[in-house]
Amino acid sequence: MRNREKPSLGTERWCALIGVLLLTVTSVAAAQRSLDDIPDRLLTNQDVIEMLGSGMTPLAVIRRIHNSPCKFDKSAAGLEALHAANVPYNVVLAMMKAPELPPATKGRIPVVIPDSTPIKIGLSEDLDSNVQTPGYIIYFHVLEDVRIRGLRVIAKGARVRGRLLDSKDRSRTGQAARLEWSILDVEAVDGQRLPLRGGGGISGDELNAQKAVTVGKGEESVAFTYGTRKVNILAPILPAPKSQEAPLGPNLGQARQ
Repeated sequence: MRNREKPSLGTERWCALIGVLLLTVTSVAAAQRSLDDIPDRLLTNQDVIEMLGSGMTPLAVIRRIHNSPCKFDKSAAGLEALHAANVPYNVVLAMMKAPELPPATKGRIPVVIPDSTPIKIGLSEDLDSNVQTPGYIIYFHVLEDVRIRGLRVIAKGARVRGRLLDSKDRSRTGQAARLEWSILDVEAVDGQRLPLRGGGGISGDELNAQKAVTVGKGEESVAFTYGTRKVNILAPILPAPKSQEAPLGPNLGQARQ
């Protein structure tokens, strides 16, 4: 009886270990999904004052305004507070021109991505005409957030798929080695895959006996959205209220002297 119980106990331990590993993998995947679902934070008047007060240049602040969802207080009182904090006129003008966001429905905002929106991508693997064959699925990744009206619709690092159309080594007749591919789609922040157009290729030198051609991981290119598409993103949130008094704006101390 004892000899029979030992294998059973070992099996139970292995099952428990496998269960723990599966739970860990599931937890990591869930954590990654939750990170991907973090909503953007709305930029406010106080954010602008603090950025300028921290030493950011007006141009950098304006760039941040253009690339962020905003909820500015454009009332007379809000403008007076900006004036009191010595916020430059060109920054205030950028704040006034910041687009209003559409209303959220069930916590999400529909955003239309125009046709031919450019997306900077990088190759996620090495390509070799001596290794991959036509039809091979190639993976790229997005190099910069794609934002519409300040809202992130395609995240940096999102996976892009492509397909190898042609892959040939140098032929016996002297035709150069060649690689050619097309871009297929990209994953948006709401999980849907958006069709893309674009592609690339490389050929060997006709004058040299180059048997194969390669493209290295990290090679950068630009793809474009195909058609007008709509994504539903999490509505941006307001920053948490600060318990401490906000720092003074740029040169505010000098203005009071």
